[in-house]
Amino acid sequence: MIRNVTKEDGAVSPVIGVILLVAVTVALVALATVIVFDIGDSVSDTADATVQIEQSGDNVEATVLRNENVAEFTFSDAEGEVTFEDDVEGVQPYIIDDAGTSVSIDNGDLDGDTGTVSVIAELDDGSSEVLRSFDYDFE
Repeated sequence: MIRNVTKEDGAVSPVIGVILLVAVTVALVALATVIVFDIGDSVSDTADATVQIEQSGDNVEATVLRNENVAEFTFSDAEGEVTFEDDVEGVQPYIIDDAGTSVSIDNGDLDGDTGTVSVIAELDDGSSEVLRSFDYDFE
């Protein structure tokens, strides 16, 4: 007696092979595109830092907990950069830079008894970004 043997899973292996070849081709085309068109060079750094900011009595306390790539931190409110009057050098901005340093911003230097103070991170490449905002209320 002649037995008819059929193999039903014979097409699985060629289909998987074709899918893998297409995937490898797409990956190589994407890599070549990135290299040829120089995609990704115009990406700028973002601030990599942690700043704690809180209200303490009649002041807003800001402390740099971690700083990886920020040149300095400045502060702004609704009127712009937060400054203080220095008897020697005149009007100066509040600036902190290194991890572990802190600054206490006096209520009188902020725009009113309620508002928002923002921590601005100034990066080494000259760009800046708002790192954190804090709502204060001295009423």
